[in-house]
Amino acid sequence: MTTRKQRRVLVTGGSRGIGLECAKQFLHAGDQVTIWALHPEGLIEAQKVLGADLDARALDIGDHDQVTTALRASVENDRLFDIVVNNAGWTETHPFLTEDSPYWKRVLDTNLWGPIHICHGVLPFMVSQQNGVVINVVSDAARVGMAGEAVYSAAKGGLIALTKSLAQEMARHQVRVNAVSPGPVDTQMLDDNAATPQAQRLIEKMVQKVPLRRVGQPADIAAAVLFLASDEARYITGQTLSISGGLTMV
Repeated sequence: MTTRKQRRVLVTGGSRGIGLECAKQFLHAGDQVTIWALHPEGLIEAQKVLGADLDARALDIGDHDQVTTALRASVENDRLFDIVVNNAGWTETHPFLTEDSPYWKRVLDTNLWGPIHICHGVLPFMVSQQNGVVINVVSDAARVGMAGEAVYSAAKGGLIALTKSLAQEMARHQVRVNAVSPGPVDTQMLDDNAATPQAQRLIEKMVQKVPLRRVGQPADIAAAVLFLASDEARYITGQTLSISGGLTMV
């Protein structure tokens, strides 16, 4: 019986929700996991949940210098990542005309610039080893639009385009780049975005349109991430997999 090589995995936004579930499933599969998240207190709680001696770092992925420093530390600790899950994301739900540029900047920094910074830092190592997987967590809001989340939808749409473009560039180096595209998922961000009556109504309308008649669970998304990271998906690259209970069929 052949023992599978332990993979080195980075999950951003790994302290809660989809990211935490991804980290949990990779650890269960026997992999070495690093999680990044914005808030130190969240990382402490995540380590308690995961019950593992894993590398955890608090940083803002929208800050290029912080990402560069973190990746340099990973290299020094012999943690060149085989798999990167760009999961960190953030938005609020309110009308576009009520928003301002500082809010837009935070949305774009977290949802688009962060993955750009990380990909630019990790892909040279994957190219050098002629192997690697990048999985970007996008959103079905990017594919069909979402009232109340215009700039978030635009940022995730940009991440889909980045996924396809990098997949084309990286294929000759045996590096695969794919995306998973959740619909509404039972996470803290969904709860936060339902904080006002108007936002609650928007989310309720969206959930009512889901053919499977339920909100997704983080485990639903993590299962797809682990599949795309596996050898079973070795001939899949440049794809965006919708995981939305049938909400989006494109």
